[in-house]
Amino acid sequence: MRTPAAGCLAGVVLAASVVAGCAPDAGDAARFCGQVAANQEAILGIPTTADEIDDLVSTYRRVGESAPLAIEQEWDALVLNYETASTVDPGDPESLQRVVAQAVRTERSAVAVHDWLLANCDVDLGDVATIGANRPPAAPPPAGG
Repeated sequence: MRTPAAGCLAGVVLAASVVAGCAPDAGDAARFCGQVAANQEAILGIPTTADEIDDLVSTYRRVGESAPLAIEQEWDALVLNYETASTVDPGDPESLQRVVAQAVRTERSAVAVHDWLLANCDVDLGDVATIGANRPPAAPPPAGG
């Protein structure tokens, strides 16, 4: 026997599925991969001026608009990382520490984005520099081999 609560829950799940499937910003892996590939040079660029930093942050935001749910949270973390870095005051130790702390917090996201892009888009953005261990240790070689 169906209860009213079960019926409501089923309706909410169905509605959420329809909205997620039809929402233009729900993310599309092929579109996202295309955006990353098309903007690869900008993504890999090293900004040296305030305008170039703003352009990099804007590129990350724009590309992230099409991020699929599987990688959206990690991509958003990278956007936050670059947004934080764009506010650094080199003469202010607290400002520098805030940027370093944010970079450390987003290391796992950077590794996840790198690996996801490589596996799903065949796009290699190069090595990800990290401070901490963000990958499982490599398996030891077989004994006696």
